[in-house]
Amino acid sequence: MNNLLSAYVTILLILLSISGGAIASENCNDTSGVHQKILVCIQNEIAKSETQIRNNISSKSIDYGFPDDFYSKQRLAIHEKCMLYINVGGQRGELLMNQCELSMLQGLDIYIQQYIEDVDNS
Repeated sequence: MNNLLSAYVTILLILLSISGGAIASENCNDTSGVHQKILVCIQNEIAKSETQIRNNISSKSIDYGFPDDFYSKQRLAIHEKCMLYINVGGQRGELLMNQCELSMLQGLDIYIQQYIEDVDNS
């Protein structure tokens, strides 16, 4: 049963990477299909994305019109959307929720970078 779950998680990660969805960096390749290791790796990637976004916003907030609560509102919206995956249940739901949050945070980071570039070029 444990081998089956491990194989399923590995297949899921492969499918997510093939589908073009954000997948945790190559650092997560060393997790060997162990759920807890995969989850910790994705959560570390989430923390990196959060730090990068906060740094971009805080360094540009005055010049680019970011409200003080911009990040916290965006982060809450992302979390609420991704909580839907918890309804799947079990380790699969937990993994999918975290992967969703990572993907959406990476999308938010791209959006903020594009916004800053657009303002700079206008």
